[in-house]
Amino acid sequence: MRARYPYEFVGKHHKLLLELIVFLFVLLFVFTGATKLMEGDRFFNNLNNSPIIPGKAIAIVLSWAVPLLEIAVAALIAWPATRLKGLYSALALMAFFTLYVAGIVFFSPYVPCSCGGVITLLSWPQHLVLNTVLILLAITGIRLYGKKKPTFP
Repeated sequence: MRARYPYEFVGKHHKLLLELIVFLFVLLFVFTGATKLMEGDRFFNNLNNSPIIPGKAIAIVLSWAVPLLEIAVAALIAWPATRLKGLYSALALMAFFTLYVAGIVFFSPYVPCSCGGVITLLSWPQHLVLNTVLILLAITGIRLYGKKKPTFP
């Protein structure tokens, strides 16, 4: 039987949709975290030249903390016992990243170099849209997780 409403489709396939969201966030955070660690100097320089990051000391801390945090959040999401905490952490990270990008788009006197990896193909406004979509996916994942009663071996 064909679903008449989008929520009917989600209701029938919420486990699959949740696993796709989990896979997407694990892939995203491992890729971006690893890229930032491998291109550490470039990421640091982008942070150091940002009109929003206040000073070199903060840029140094963030150049290590952000990629390590991204990888840690990916691990939380990947492990079923901590998945919900990981999804909440992903939501928080994406909210912070979105605030940063919004600050660049709307309040910055100039636009610094973009992020590394695939994101370099996006403009700052497009990056803002992508982050907003990822926030909505994190919220969807949290809600879908609440609909199932996980059992762990």
